[in-house]
Amino acid sequence: MNFEKLKEAALKEGITDIESYTVATHGTKISMFNGNIENNTSYQTEASAIRGVYNQQIVTIYEECNDDKMIPSIIHRIKDNCSIINQNDPFFIYEGDQEYPVIEEKVHDFDQFTLEDKANLCLELTKLLESESPYVTKTEVSYSETESCTTIVNSKGLNVKKETKFAILVAEVICEKDGEMQTGFDYLFLSNLKNLSLKQFASKIVKDTVETFGAESIASGTYPVILDRSVVSSLLEAFSNIFSANAVLKNMSFLKDKLNEKIFGENITIIDDPLFKDAPIQVAFDDEGVASRTKTLVEHGVLKTYLHNLKTAAMMNTKSTGNGFKPNEASSLNVLPSNLYLKAGSTSLEEMFEKIGNGVYITDVKGLHAGLNPISGSFNLQSNGFWIENGKKTKPITLIILSGTLQDMLNHVIYVGSDFELKNSVGAPSLAIESLAISGK
Repeated sequence: MNFEKLKEAALKEGITDIESYTVATHGTKISMFNGNIENNTSYQTEASAIRGVYNQQIVTIYEECNDDKMIPSIIHRIKDNCSIINQNDPFFIYEGDQEYPVIEEKVHDFDQFTLEDKANLCLELTKLLESESPYVTKTEVSYSETESCTTIVNSKGLNVKKETKFAILVAEVICEKDGEMQTGFDYLFLSNLKNLSLKQFASKIVKDTVETFGAESIASGTYPVILDRSVVSSLLEAFSNIFSANAVLKNMSFLKDKLNEKIFGENITIIDDPLFKDAPIQVAFDDEGVASRTKTLVEHGVLKTYLHNLKTAAMMNTKSTGNGFKPNEASSLNVLPSNLYLKAGSTSLEEMFEKIGNGVYITDVKGLHAGLNPISGSFNLQSNGFWIENGKKTKPITLIILSGTLQDMLNHVIYVGSDFELKNSVGAPSLAIESLAISGK
């Protein structure tokens, strides 16, 4: 759709400002079950969310047909919808920033491989998974590749574009031994396919799954606990909304009125960095066109800032942090982090085991959204893991409930791991906690 034509027609009809947010995406997905292809799909889409201001009201129109012939319909819908709403909250059509960060272009080799090559990649991974253990009974492998281009252009002069390209390789196994079944799962974000270490990836998934055979519950009590980095990342992601100014304004975060106060231990620093160079995706601006920047949310335990979009910033008399994002083009704008992570320390996981001596190592938690409360910070999560005995990881543990509050837990971290990993857009090291309540048998 020609934006200049849309703008000209809109202004003639009394629409004072208009903006087009367009996402063009194309991709491929291959999925394989026990070595047989179940799905082989290629897709291409383009859709727009068009915001218009009319009679001091703003509405968003979603349009999948980006053709100039839709302009009269879009203008009619904007005017019609604005006539039936009465909103008092501030809204913005952003004019843009003078400068935007430059994102270093990543070099991908996806186009050097045919679709058959990518299917063979899945087949090779399947065979490696099966060869890792005789206990592997079922495998599921998928490869997905996505390339998207997002353009925001409006009547105030904003005209910005961002492109992302990545692939994801996912593997799941079911292992069976003496009638007991265990499931393992992992994924990789890929920027290149050449020299991919499939053997290492397959070996870790199967090893992590097989070593959970024979797991038992433990007696209820309070134990020293080491949380694996994947668990810390899961908790950080599940609790990420506590940093949203939108949640604070709605009294749905325990961080309300806590700015510049100590909320966690001095060894806890949490950063939101849309420009993080080792992340799968970096972005130069958010979905309102505000320039991205790195924010330290918690510095040595002290809450330094909330995350803002333009609306929450205006309501709290501050500036947007560039965190106005949409999950997709059809979604409403929200306040969301981008590459959120807890900063690494200097203690290796093996050193943590030695220093803890005896305790519990949690490697998996379930029910994150049902089992936690962002208003109080409390969590009650079904968990699995291992005993730590005499400084070593030993017998597997299951059927336990890990309980506490995020603020209490992060105030009693005795060691911060050096084993930092960022997967997807959340990262963390392992953490050793002085004690946490565990309910078992």
